[in-house]
Amino acid sequence: MRGRLKLLNKRFEIRKAINGLSSQEAKQFLTIIKLQLDIDEASNDAKIDLYKSLKELFEKLLVPDNRISKWEPNAATTKVHIVFGDSIAGSLKFAIKQLGYADTNKVICFRDQFSMGPLWQLHEETGQAHRGEWFIDHINNGNDEADYDYDTYHQRLTEQIAHIPAEASIVIWSGKNAHEQVGLRYAVYLLRNSQNSIFVFNAEEACERRFNTSDRQIDYLHAGEIPPEKLQTVFGEAEESGSIACETRQLLEREWLSLATHHEVLHIWDGERILSVDEHFFDSYLLEAVEKLHTYRSNNDFIKAARVIGEAIGYCDQYISDSYFEYRLRQLIYNGSLEIKGVPRSMRFYSVRRK
Repeated sequence: MRGRLKLLNKRFEIRKAINGLSSQEAKQFLTIIKLQLDIDEASNDAKIDLYKSLKELFEKLLVPDNRISKWEPNAATTKVHIVFGDSIAGSLKFAIKQLGYADTNKVICFRDQFSMGPLWQLHEETGQAHRGEWFIDHINNGNDEADYDYDTYHQRLTEQIAHIPAEASIVIWSGKNAHEQVGLRYAVYLLRNSQNSIFVFNAEEACERRFNTSDRQIDYLHAGEIPPEKLQTVFGEAEESGSIACETRQLLEREWLSLATHHEVLHIWDGERILSVDEHFFDSYLLEAVEKLHTYRSNNDFIKAARVIGEAIGYCDQYISDSYFEYRLRQLIYNGSLEIKGVPRSMRFYSVRRK
């Protein structure tokens, strides 16, 4: 009976700890679990390794907040990595831990999806409120309104940046897509008063160069697609090209201020620069995706919205989130271009077809 009571108490502690997580913290824990599952799948001692890893993860989860070793800059930090999105943040943290650098290398994650949503005056409170309202009004991804509390989010970013030691180097992970390129300029602007050396690292390009062969090619649209074992391999290349010059920093700051005058809600990368385009930019592309799926099926039956969005993402040469495509799919329903079956709560709850 005593053992059963102990087990029930432990379950209560775990449930209480999980319920106390924010949605973003929960996503990061799930990302770490998935990464461990992927790695242990190929191991002869997979069950033992997986048990140890999950036990360590949940023991950490049960530690009170003030005792958890958070991935934040502190006095012992010698290198800070700035990334854009929870996926790359989780993978990079895992890679850093595997390399044994967790005590000195910290990660700051910008959780925005910078290819969508207004950038107007985002570095000011009015712009943050404006962007948050746009997401609440247009993006249907199942998150609570609290997830768009930009005041709290940006206060957190400001605090993390302020805690970067003066001697630490900063690596900004940014590739050839609007999301990371906008993030790069925004991060450099927020670091405008910092004297730290800043390096810009294109991990996607490094992985393509290192791993692609004549008979096997993987082109990454953004860093979040790169598995942690490949991040470990290219990790040492992050500072090889040298820190960016003062003139480059000033140019990136000016480019951010220019972007922050725009009211457009969609941003793409043309290979050379960021373009702010009309929100309807991908509408015809989405309609073509629906027509293509009708052709595959040789009928005009309703198609799950998630299937349409998956088709659009799979063939798009830009990194555009599924949330933005789902927003535009709903707009095509509202303007009469598509017929709907179901309730447009989120993409899994409804289907569409051409009228």
